[in-house]
Amino acid sequence: MLQIQTSINEARVPVFIFPHEERNTYIISIPDMNFSLEYSRTLTEADQAEEIVLHLFNVMDEETCESVARDITRATSTK
Repeated sequence: MLQIQTSINEARVPVFIFPHEERNTYIISIPDMNFSLEYSRTLTEADQAEEIVLHLFNVMDEETCESVARDITRATSTK
């Protein structure tokens, strides 16, 4: 499991990224937001970011969604 930090509403919060090998997915968890998401590891970096933004859009503004998605996809693109 990988842990990174991202900014949400000017606060640094942990994001946990679990690469699920058997399902070929990433499981993303942001406990401070009571948020989790699972998506395919075969998606391009742009498609991963879009998937994250689509799900986060229900709980935060678009600019923050894009920033969080960028932080997550940066971390997963190096793995």
